[in-house]
Amino acid sequence: MKTKVIILSALCLVFSVFAFYSLWGKLPEWLSPAGLQSHGVFHWGVLALCILWLWLKRADILPEMQKNSFSLPFIIAGTAAVAISILLTRFDNLFVFPVLMGWLGFFAIFFGKAAIIPSVLLAIYGFSLVFPIIMVEWFGEPSVIPVTKTVSFVTAVLGLPVEFEGAVIHYTSLNGDVISRIITPECAGYQTIGVFIALFSLMMLDIRLPIRKAWWVFLLSLAGTWLQNIIRVVVSVAAGYYWGSSAIETMHSNIPYVIFPLWYALFAFIYLWQAGWRRAPREV
Repeated sequence: MKTKVIILSALCLVFSVFAFYSLWGKLPEWLSPAGLQSHGVFHWGVLALCILWLWLKRADILPEMQKNSFSLPFIIAGTAAVAISILLTRFDNLFVFPVLMGWLGFFAIFFGKAAIIPSVLLAIYGFSLVFPIIMVEWFGEPSVIPVTKTVSFVTAVLGLPVEFEGAVIHYTSLNGDVISRIITPECAGYQTIGVFIALFSLMMLDIRLPIRKAWWVFLLSLAGTWLQNIIRVVVSVAAGYYWGSSAIETMHSNIPYVIFPLWYALFAFIYLWQAGWRRAPREV
């Protein structure tokens, strides 16, 4: 197995340098504060959790790696994964996914069934990247209407003097700033919804709920994820009203990193409670 690991590592290194040289040049930009603000941070968290889960499952992966045999189906699948990873380099929004897919392809060629768990984890990570792109492309414009109407209702209940003209918000802040903002398809929160579904999948892999219970927990939590996004928009609008136009931009950019973790912590508590999870008692 050691020989295979050494050859695999060298192959992945050479492949990464020559096939993904353009990616490595963009990576510093993506990891800069401006890049993280533009592309988001949550998908990196999903990737980190997938890597952690992979480490925790090493006892299931290593026995398969120690089998000194090649499997034709996995060789074919791995070769296809390598080829597809090269084609995916043209999509900047996928970040490091093509590199990971190429590495996984080589891993499948060398270690066969040991690639099953890493494949599931890579699929979950890839979903968190692709989901918001697809949803904005397919359902972006129609989703603006329910978001606008819900934000309009909530701001009216809160007594904020906000006027809506289609998807455009108009209001004057307390310091006299005239503010106009457009509710865009991205305001529907598809990015956080994609991240939530990915995290839910990881939890189901580790601490599984019964299918009947999992469905209603998932659907209610999905609604909660959409609602926390509405709260983000409303809080941003309120910040603009009380502190001016600069406050709305700052709040809109930073409040997701407060609201979503709080919401996910609540969801995780509900999930573990429904799963009947209990900490093992200490031995005296």
